[in-house]
Amino acid sequence: MRSKEKVLVHKGMDRVKREEYQEAIELFDQVLEMNPANADAWNNKGVALFQMGQAEGALTCYDEALKADPESLEARRNRAFVLRGMGRFEEALEVYEEIVAGEPEACDFRNLASVLVGMGLLEEALGALMEAAHLEPSIAVEREIEALRRVMMEIAVRAQFGGLIPGEGDGSGRTD
Repeated sequence: MRSKEKVLVHKGMDRVKREEYQEAIELFDQVLEMNPANADAWNNKGVALFQMGQAEGALTCYDEALKADPESLEARRNRAFVLRGMGRFEEALEVYEEIVAGEPEACDFRNLASVLVGMGLLEEALGALMEAAHLEPSIAVEREIEALRRVMMEIAVRAQFGGLIPGEGDGSGRTD
């Protein structure tokens, strides 16, 4: 990347941090006029658009960033994040699976787990959280694992008792 492009990208990133999204987009567009294959400008323009509530436009930018730099992990992560937020779990799952096939970080497995929970694939989500804990043990991940285990246990109990847990409106009057 040429130095003028770098300067403009950094100025745009600064505008994003200040929540001056339209100004940021204008700076990224200047870079893209000079170099339509600037992956950083495309990726950061996507971030600004997403912050402005333009998820589809953000996805288009992330796709352009990935065309310019197919190895851009940042653009791939941003794309998956937006897809997940839009409830497009199958598409997000594909992207997260690509990410974790490489050199993933714990956050990648946590995000994958979130998508899997959204799809109702709780055992797979638990496996992803276990991978996150293996990569980066933390109290936060342990809490997520325990919370998911409780949900899975509650589902199993509800299934065993036909949807009713004793004391929850089953007429027994029990509250245990």
